[in-house]
Amino acid sequence: MLPIDEIRTFFRRASVFDALTDGEVDASCCFLRQRRFARGEALFREDDAGDSLFILLDGEVVVDIRGPRGEALRVGRLGPGDVLGEQACLDPSRRSATVTATSDALALELTRAELDRMSRELPRVASLLLGVILHELADRLHAVDRRVDAELRHEVPTPATLPPRLQPLTIIPPQTTAWQRLASRLRGAP
Repeated sequence: MLPIDEIRTFFRRASVFDALTDGEVDASCCFLRQRRFARGEALFREDDAGDSLFILLDGEVVVDIRGPRGEALRVGRLGPGDVLGEQACLDPSRRSATVTATSDALALELTRAELDRMSRELPRVASLLLGVILHELADRLHAVDRRVDAELRHEVPTPATLPPRLQPLTIIPPQTTAWQRLASRLRGAP
């Protein structure tokens, strides 16, 4: 497992967790599992049963979905600070995409069972974390709404006008998330 100081620093730099005490941050670590993925290894595959989210701390991954003829369609690239698979912590449906490491990657995993346990044992931490998950899902839903609206009006958005989450092959979108800024700071980037 990563040293507790590194995990504490990661959470401290995300402004949403500023209200947490050191004890709460330290206690939340027992709910997270460190996972390492080799280049080419799938974090999860489309149609797998999903029950956990991943917070990517280091490395890059690609997101692919199956096209109408079974071909892989690349829908994005994600980097440090991105949260993957968060829907699985709220809904036991199947994974909607395959996520594969394009470099060695390090992530923290939080399962639905651990999130449930966290909500009983550390309700304040779980509440903040659920707020982050819901915010991410709402952002994605708004982006899809905008894209559907544009398609219904027969407007073809250029990559520059697409929301960051829908821009293909964008490693770090122009408008970074709190998780991404935090991961950049941990790596020593400005």
